[in-house]
Amino acid sequence: MGPDWYCNEAIPGTVKVEVEVLAQTENTLAFRPPLLGFGTDHIIVIPTQHVPSLLDLPDDLAGELLTTLKKVAAWAVDQYGGCQVLTTLGNEQHNKHLHWHVAVGDGVARFVPGG
Repeated sequence: MGPDWYCNEAIPGTVKVEVEVLAQTENTLAFRPPLLGFGTDHIIVIPTQHVPSLLDLPDDLAGELLTTLKKVAAWAVDQYGGCQVLTTLGNEQHNKHLHWHVAVGDGVARFVPGG
């Protein structure tokens, strides 16, 4: 996977691999990646313009992106009863394009009190 797989392959118009699109607006895209990654179900939510990370997200795009993220998360809660929503920054961010993971089921991080 290159430094910006999302811009290079996943965004419609430049697709080199098939992805199942679940939601799309003028500036955002939510899709299932070709490889699950983690969880029973795994959805990626991205801005369609290149934004390196959450710290670089323009305020005028933040609302639209969060609206798409909320829609996907609400769908996941409705379908599965819950989900995990996360993004990574800095050295933890392997793909340098802002992306949110909405993951459900086995394989997602679980908080264990006292554990």
